[in-house]
Amino acid sequence: MKKMMNHTNEYRTEPKKPDEKSPARKPWLVVLSGLMASLFLFSACGSSSTTAQSTTQDMSTETSGAKALIMEKNFTLTNMSNETVSLSDYAGKKIVIKFWATWCPICLGGMDELTQLVEEVKTMDDTVILTVVSPGTKGEMSSEDFKNWYTKQGYTFPVVLDEGGVVARDFDIRGYPTFVFIDSKGQIAEKRPGHVGNEDILSILAGLTTKDGQEMSSEKISGQTAAVAGQKLTIKTEANGIFPENINKTIDYSAVQLDEIWLAGGCFWGVEAYMARIYGVADVTSGYTNGNTENPTYEEVSYRNTGHAEAVHVQYDPTKTDLTTLLKYYFKIIDPTSVNKQGNDMGTQYRTGIYYQDEKDLSTIQAVVAAEQKKQDKPIVVEVASLAGYTLAEDYHQDYLEKNPNGYCHVDFDPLYDQTVMSETKTMNGKDENAMKIEPIVIDANLYSKPDDATLRKTLTPEQYDVTQNSNTDRAFSNEYWDNHAPGLYVDVATGEPMFSSKDKYDSGCGWPSFTKPIAPEVVTEETDSTFGMKRTEVRSRVGDSHMGHVFDDGPKDKGGLRYCINSSSVRFISLEDMETEGYGQLISAVTP
Repeated sequence: MKKMMNHTNEYRTEPKKPDEKSPARKPWLVVLSGLMASLFLFSACGSSSTTAQSTTQDMSTETSGAKALIMEKNFTLTNMSNETVSLSDYAGKKIVIKFWATWCPICLGGMDELTQLVEEVKTMDDTVILTVVSPGTKGEMSSEDFKNWYTKQGYTFPVVLDEGGVVARDFDIRGYPTFVFIDSKGQIAEKRPGHVGNEDILSILAGLTTKDGQEMSSEKISGQTAAVAGQKLTIKTEANGIFPENINKTIDYSAVQLDEIWLAGGCFWGVEAYMARIYGVADVTSGYTNGNTENPTYEEVSYRNTGHAEAVHVQYDPTKTDLTTLLKYYFKIIDPTSVNKQGNDMGTQYRTGIYYQDEKDLSTIQAVVAAEQKKQDKPIVVEVASLAGYTLAEDYHQDYLEKNPNGYCHVDFDPLYDQTVMSETKTMNGKDENAMKIEPIVIDANLYSKPDDATLRKTLTPEQYDVTQNSNTDRAFSNEYWDNHAPGLYVDVATGEPMFSSKDKYDSGCGWPSFTKPIAPEVVTEETDSTFGMKRTEVRSRVGDSHMGHVFDDGPKDKGGLRYCINSSSVRFISLEDMETEGYGQLISAVTP
């Protein structure tokens, strides 16, 4: 059973122990070009404001002892103009403080969204946004260098400089980014590590009201129902406030015939912990693979050029997940265009790689890599090869972050909050009474294939071909399914791959079929669309690469906040009564209440 893991960019807070990795693990100053590359990676990996997911924490876990009155230990810092800024300047107001670092890709990926929030908050008389950077500590550049860097970026949000990280230590900031919310009484109301989207920030602010001098927190999640059939699983964060819940911990895999894959993605500590939390993964170990020597040690791999990659061995239940899904989550945490470098770690042992033993896996791997390449401006350099030996790493590397929860980790765990299930998992009051087995919707990509162009021209109508192959758009309110309310399944018109369920369809008023989510996360790919002078997120089908439509963040908030605006010409509707005869009977539960 695995311990929950942090999903922030952690830094070390204690001296290096003998069994820890080399100092190269610590964050160091990165050049501007590297920072901008990290910004691109963060966006490309799907951690943008539309997908990204956070969980409200139990207030009692966020501070040690009684909540401190911040105004009583008021700090004074300087801003970018060398003017003093004190928390007491904002007495009586709600305050949001973002602690961040220039070397943190998660931090940089949220800066545009932060700028939008600052502009919105300007209309609120009772709210203030501050950001804090700690020059000269934890890998951050000097104040002078930071000011030069900040000016070049063109950012406009307020920054105050915490020289030496004194304030960060006072607030017990253990990783970047971390958001601190202070209510109008000067009390710490909530502290959240990791990226927090604007919608969540505004929701927390709305909950920071006081009554009779007592603080009222935003809604707590402990004990609430986690998910219902066909819905996204609400993965809670443990009481420590930083670790995502492991949905595999209550599943017995001992009698299951498992499939396996080996993945390299930089330091194996974080990759091991991350992959272990994908539903259907039975076990993950850390080790060394595809090198030039036998039975290497960590020291040999690190310092003697053995050619091995730090990798993890993932064993999974093929009835609960598939290789395509695992690889899709894998690509969310790596920079696939970076050679011999992930996060702060550099060297051939930190290269990315996908290693297989079963030859049938190769076609799946190649298909996923090809789909990911379409999202990149530079060539993907992930090594794809058959496994050439795997040596289990030393004991102290296994479950490293379970034993050292504040240890170094370059992996962002936020994608783990976006997993789909078919049945309810948790009961009320935090008990597992009568809890049902979690069964995700898994769509096997190998069951579908894209016909050649000549066949598509024969089988599709001119409108269908024009929309799916040329990325054109149906006319609003005059397309086939915009007002279809019948229960059933929507499949890719080119390949037949299931895409959307009628259960997730709703009337958005836009004139096109609208859904809150795809039937399974892995069946769609997303690409940036800059046509017509707009910046939108295009949605395409996984196997057929058919243009489906676009996804927006103005959907129903109680169902995730997304709106998948889909062209009728891109899909074919299969009614509930016809699903069995057309070969989709296994998905009937996904379209029925």
